[in-house]
This record gives sequence, structure tokens and C-alpha cells, in this order.
Amino acid sequence: MKVASKLIFSFIFLLSYSSSATSQDQPTETVNHGAFSTMMIAAPNVAKYLETVKGDIDFFGTIGSAGTGSCVTMSGHEYIGQMMIWNAYPNVKSALEGNAAYDPTQEAGRRFEHLRKVKYVTTWKPLKPFRLDPGYERVQRVKVPAQNLAAFIAGMTALETAIQAGGHEDFFNGVFVPIGGGSQEAATLMVRSVTRDESSMGILFDEYFSGTATWGPTFDALQQSGGTVISDTFEKCEQFYFGK
Repeated sequence: MKVASKLIFSFIFLLSYSSSATSQDQPTETVNHGAFSTMMIAAPNVAKYLETVKGDIDFFGTIGSAGTGSCVTMSGHEYIGQMMIWNAYPNVKSALEGNAAYDPTQEAGRRFEHLRKVKYVTTWKPLKPFRLDPGYERVQRVKVPAQNLAAFIAGMTALETAIQAGGHEDFFNGVFVPIGGGSQEAATLMVRSVTRDESSMGILFDEYFSGTATWGPTFDALQQSGGTVISDTFEKCEQFYFGK
């Protein structure tokens, strides 16, 4: 009974937190009211697969996507050809309907059989405002105790603000909770830290390790939230469908 009560509390807390998050003015679209769907893929020839996908971008409108793109894993691979296709939706309802409208193992997906192997599909809900502007991204799966969740999200928001104030206006981050992600995503959050390119990301690391990062104390304070990193990758992301 205690375990069930804790799970129910955590679920209600996540819903109430995500619904109460406030949007911020950004130069590109900011998402905290919507949802994302990701299809994790192994593609032996990533370039060929993406070329084929981009040849029929109108397809994504048929599943209700408001925006579609890809993220290709650059380091920290778990398998060869690791990448994903993502879709943005106005809400979780639309994301689940989009997932139901496209079965990658059936007709529409069969034309890609020789180009990729689908690993799994997950729906994601952002827990803080997230600027939809893909770039070079550090992606971590993090376990955060339920009682520390609010502090963790507040810390991520503070870090984003501090890094931007430190001269990196194009930096932003997101925190996402998985919905229906199977054992691969259970009990973890996905944290995405986004910069324009590899050089911009590298500069952040150089600043921190040299002790010159004005945002260093904010980053150090975030480590006290009790999160445990489960995986850590770099991904190169792009958007190629922008809705109708």
C-alpha cells in the first residue's frame, strides 16, 4: 500500500508540476505545454536513412506532428547507428494518437526495413520550458528521488539562466519525463543541454574545468539535488519538418 501511495503521489506531482510551469519569451518556439514522441533506431547508414525520410516529410503531417527532426548519437553509443526520429505535439493526447497512427512494423514502416531497425518508441512530457531549436546536445538519463524533483528542475532552470548570463545566449536545457517508454526509460528523466554546435559545447567544458565559468557555482549547487546519471551521450540534432 505504501508503494502504491508513493507511485500515485509521484504521478500527481509530475502532472501538477508540468501543468503549472510558465512559458518564457524565446527567439524560437518554447515548449512546456506540449509533448514529444521519439522512435529510437539503429541505422547502418544514417545518411541514407535520413535522405529517405526527408524525401517524404509531408507524411509527418498525417500523424499530427507539429514538428519533426532527428538526433544522431555522436559519442556514448550503446549500438552502431544509434539515432532517433522525434516528433513534437501540442499535448500528450496528440502524441499518443500519432504513435497509434504509425506502426513502424507495418505497411508504412516496411519501406524502411532495410535502412533501420526500430528499438522502441517513447512519449515525453517536458517539465520545464524548453526552446525547440535543435543543435549539438548533451543527453543524460538521470534518476532523481521524487522528493528532490522540484529542486532538481529549479536547479536546471537556474543553470540555464546562469550560463546564458555568462555569455552563452544560445544555451538552453530541458527536463523530460517518459511516458510508456518500457524498461529502457522507466524511473528516469531525460535531460538535454543544447548548444549551437560542437565548439560551443566544448567552450562550456573548458570554462568549467579552467575555473573561469561564472556559472560554475550554480552547476555545483545542482549536484546537491541527489540525481544519479544513468547514461551520458552527445547527439547532433536537426529539424526538417515544421508543421502545416
